This record gives sequence, structure tokens and C-alpha cells, in this order.
Amino acid sequence: MPFRMWFIAQAGDVTDGSLRELCTAIREQGGVILMNTRTGPLVALDDDVAPAVEQHPLVAHMGPVALNPRGVAADRLQRIFAENISRQVDFAALEDVGSA
Repeated sequence: MPFRMWFIAQAGDVTDGSLRELCTAIREQGGVILMNTRTGPLVALDDDVAPAVEQHPLVAHMGPVALNPRGVAADRLQRIFAENISRQVDFAALEDVGSA
């Protein structure tokens, strides 16, 4: 079950509500949001669930992404990804505690 980065171009206008809906669907499939862009999210997903996410009505296009580890922005992007993942993990832990 390899995880891979995927860029998702959202169908229609990207609004707070539509982005929230799409990101919730991604997290329900076990994915994490690495970063949101003007056109949709950059996510990490298990290859096995990627086809299900791609079928979501808010997904216009979805494709794999690879960073050049020696690229100028790679370090900065990896820090942004780590911060965003840590927020999601902390949030998920809080939800588990709240439901106990």
C-alpha cells in the first residue's frame, strides 16, 4: 500500500465549502492534505484508494506528483507539508479523545 502525492484539480469554483467537502472525502479515504492551492489540494493517498477519490464529483483531474529533492523549493514545501500533516494528526487525536 504505497502512499503517493497527488495533485487534484477541483471541478468548478474552489470555495471554502467545496474545498472542505473534498478534503473531508480525502481524509475519509485515509488520505492527508499536504497543501491547498487555488485550483485544489495537494494530497497524500494510498494508491489503492486513489481511484475512489478520483471518482468524487468535485475532482476534475488528478495526477501523481514528485518533488525533486534537490529543487530550490523542496525543503520549504516539505516543511509546509509536515506542518499541515501535524495539524491533521493533532485534530484527529482530539476527535478521538472527544468521542471517548
